[in-house]
Formats: sequence, C-alpha cells, structure tokens
Amino acid sequence: MEIQDFETQSLLYAKLAQKQAELAAYDGRQRIASVENSEFENNLKNYDEQDYQRVVAKFKNTDTMIKAHEQAHASSTTTATPIQYDYQMGPDGKMYTVGGEVRLDTSMPKDPKQAQLKLDELQKASNVSSGMSVADGSIAIQANLMKQLIQMRMEDAI
Repeated sequence: MEIQDFETQSLLYAKLAQKQAELAAYDGRQRIASVENSEFENNLKNYDEQDYQRVVAKFKNTDTMIKAHEQAHASSTTTATPIQYDYQMGPDGKMYTVGGEVRLDTSMPKDPKQAQLKLDELQKASNVSSGMSVADGSIAIQANLMKQLIQMRMEDAI
C-alpha cells in the first residue's frame, strides 16, 4: 500500500507542478500584455493630431487618384469586367481605395482595319492617365506591336 500511495502522491505532485508552470506562463503573458497596453496608452498621449490628419489626407488623395485613373481607362474603351478596387481601412475607420484594375476588352476583330482601330483604342486607353502602371505600359506595348504586325501584313497583301 505504501508504494501505491507514493506513486499517487508523485503523480499528484507532477500534475500540480505542471499546472503551476502553466499558470506562471499565463501570468507572464498577461504581464507582458499589460506592459504593451500601457506603452500603447503612453504613445497615445504623444499622439500628434497633425500626423493623423496628414495620414487621412494621404488615404483620401490616393483613393481619389486611383478611382479617377481606373475610371479614365474604363471610359476610353470597351471593358471585359467592371472596375475592381482594393481597399484598406484608414486610421479614421473608413475604407479607402488603395489599388484597382479594369480589364480591357482585348479581343481582335478579323478585319485588319478594324483591328488597327481597336489597337489604337487600346493604346489610347492605356495612356489615358498621367501615372502609367506596369499593366498600362504592357498593354500599350502589346497594342503597338500588334499594330505594326497588322500593318506589315496589310502591306504584304498589296
């Protein structure tokens, strides 16, 4: 009987030690979180309203520019999809546009003259805004190359 009591006590002490370790770890995490929260609260005291306004203004400006950019693309040619925007929450809790895209209809008509007109339209649509993106540049280059290819084929046919 003494051996069983010793084993039972050892098992109980082991479980108790494990629970104490878990509680100590939890308590440590709580202490760290408490310190982090107090640091956050101290930083809020040093909060600069002008910085906040600058960040909000930057979000608003970016939102306006991206929407105008994508709308200019969409209104200058036929699109394959509606404009899709990427959003991010600003410091004021509002959602602002931080990116966007509109897929242009790049299907080509069989008639070479119609294809050239379509490629002119695509070039115009990709160059429509002052801030050309990588995708805009790619479309413009492809349209230019296709125009040259069609022109060469038309000259060969004559």
